Parts: sequence; structure tokens; C-alpha cells
Amino acid sequence: MRKIKIAVLFIIWSVAQLVFAQSSPTPMLENTANQIISTLKQNKTSLKHNHQVIYQAVEHYLLPNVDLTGMSRSVLGREVWNKATPAERKEFGRVFTKLVIRTYANPLAEYTDETVKFMPIRGSIDGPFVRVNSVIVRSNGQNIALSYSLVSKNNGWKIYDLSVEGVSLLQSFRSQFGQILQNSSMQVLIAEMRQNKAA
Repeated sequence: MRKIKIAVLFIIWSVAQLVFAQSSPTPMLENTANQIISTLKQNKTSLKHNHQVIYQAVEHYLLPNVDLTGMSRSVLGREVWNKATPAERKEFGRVFTKLVIRTYANPLAEYTDETVKFMPIRGSIDGPFVRVNSVIVRSNGQNIALSYSLVSKNNGWKIYDLSVEGVSLLQSFRSQFGQILQNSSMQVLIAEMRQNKAA
């Protein structure tokens, strides 16, 4: 009887491990990229003159998969983040979100017929972090390497950094914001970001 109970418990544990095992983030990224590209195709003729179409596509399809709070905290640094008031954090998050949207969306205004190809993930996806490499394939120009860094949160994956041709979005923002904060306050940084001087 004891052996049967142990066997049943083992089976339950094994099933639970399968249920809670992390799945690959690649399908989510592929779906996001395909939805944005589909929107670009539908509005191809007006993209250069109507960036709102691109901004809305990025906000609708990409942002739900981005760890904006984690990115905000990381680009400011722990010390600055901890010293900031709740109101400053909220306002920074709002302005930073718009900056992320613009940074990701602006190159898409030049969209012609690009597609995105995702590479197989190297290494395990059982840890808290994973990197997914992709290539933006262009028929009339050089391909662009685009890498996604993701963190596991609540049994799902969230993007916390993007690297284009090896240049990290997170590190770029951190450097720019750090230079401003050396001699200025959070309020000055937020004002600069509103005017897009930090972008």
C-alpha cells in the first residue's frame, strides 16, 4: 500500500513538473513580430507620414510583453530608483514607456518588405533569464541582428532589453540618463525625456 502511495505521489509530482515547466518564449516573440509586421503591411503607403499607426501597433502588441517596471528600475540604477518618490517613479515610467515605443517604432517607418527570422535558443530555458536572437531579413539591404533578453515572471516571459546589432537599448538609456543625473534631479531628467533630448 505504501509503495502504491509513493508511486501515485511520484506520478502527481512528475505531471506537476510538466505543467509548470517553462515553455519557450520564441512563439510569443514570433506572434508579436508577425502582428506588428501585418499592421505595417496593411498601412505601408502611409507609414512615413503617419507614425501613430506604428506607435499604436508597438504599444498594442509589444508592450504587454515588456517588463517596463524592471527596465525603469534598471536604467535609473537602484540608488536613484530607491530615492525617487512614488510620484516620480510613476511619471518616469509613463515618459519612459513613450520613449521605448518611439525607439522601437521609429525605424519601422522605413518598412518595405522585411520579415523576421528567429534563431534556435542556445542553452536551457529553465533559468530566470534567456536570450533569443533574431534577424530582420531585408530584400533590398543588409540584414539586421535583433536580440531579445527576457526574464521569467509569474510563469511567463517578459522582455527587459533589446539589442540591435549588438547595441543594448538598456545600456544606451542607462548611459544617457546617468550623464543627466550626475548634475541634475529626476525632475530635470523627466523634463529632458519629454522633450526627447534623452532619446
